[in-house]
Amino acid sequence: MTPESLVQGTHTLFSLPDVTFRVNELIDQPNTRPSDLAEVILCDPGLSARLLRLINSAYYGLSKPVDTVSQAIYLIGQRELRDLVVATSAVNLFKGLPPEQVNMEIFWFHSIACGIAARELARRCRLSEGERLFLAGLLHSVGKLVFYSQCPDQYRQVLQRFEQEGVDTVVAERQVFGFTYADLSAELLKTWRFPERLWVAVAHHLEPAKAPSYWLEAVIVHAAVYVANSLQPSANATPLTVDSPDILASLADMLSLPPESLAALPTEINLQVIEIFEIVQPGATLVY
Repeated sequence: MTPESLVQGTHTLFSLPDVTFRVNELIDQPNTRPSDLAEVILCDPGLSARLLRLINSAYYGLSKPVDTVSQAIYLIGQRELRDLVVATSAVNLFKGLPPEQVNMEIFWFHSIACGIAARELARRCRLSEGERLFLAGLLHSVGKLVFYSQCPDQYRQVLQRFEQEGVDTVVAERQVFGFTYADLSAELLKTWRFPERLWVAVAHHLEPAKAPSYWLEAVIVHAAVYVANSLQPSANATPLTVDSPDILASLADMLSLPPESLAALPTEINLQVIEIFEIVQPGATLVY
C-alpha cells in the first residue's frame, strides 16, 4: 500500500464537489468578477447561506446587513471566499465517520485553528501569496480521516502501539503503513489539484528540514500546528505554551520572528477561529 494507491482507490469517495473546483478556477483568472463567482455559489444554497452568515458576523462588523451573494463576495474578497468554500466542502466530504473513531468537531476546530494560524504566520513572514497557506493548515491532517475510514483495523494497530508501548503515532503509522498521515494528506491535495507549494508543505510539515523545496511553507504549517494545539473553543485564550521554551525559541528562529510574537498568536486569533468554526460547523457543541 502507498499513499498514491490508497487515494486512487478512494478517488470518487473523497472528491471535492464541482463548485469548489469552479470557484478555484475563477479566482485564478484575473478578469473574474464577483457576479461570475456569485453564479457558481448560488448553485449551492448551503454555501450561499454560510457566506452571508460570515459577512454579517461580528468579525466584519458591518453597519448594515448584507443580503446578496454578489455583495458578500465583493466585501469578503476572493481569498476568504476560497477559504470558506474549501473548508465547507472538506467538512461535508468527511461527514459520517463513526464518533468512536474520531470526534469530528474537535478535528475541524483544530484544523481551522491551524489554517488561520498558518495564514497569519505567512503574513508576518511576508511570504508571497502566503494567504493560501490557510488551506495547507486546514487540510494538513485530512489523511488521518482517510486512514480512519478506509483502514480502521490497521489504524487500531497504530493506536495500540501508542497506548500499550508509548510509540508516537507518527512512528507507529510508518511501522504499520510505511507512510504517515502527512504523506496521505499531501497525496489527496495533489489529487484535488492544489498548488505544489501547498501539498509539499503538508507532506513535510512533520519534518520541515527534509523538505526538498518550499521549506518556509513547511515550517509555517509545522509552527501553526503548535499554535492550534494550544487553542480550545473558549472566548479566553492564553499565550502559547509548549513543553519546552526551547521549542518556542526554535520555531521563532526558523520563522525569523520574535518569540513573543509567536507566543501571543493564539490569543490574537482565538475569537476568529471560534467564529469561522461556528459558520462551517453550525450547531456544533464542542466538549473537551
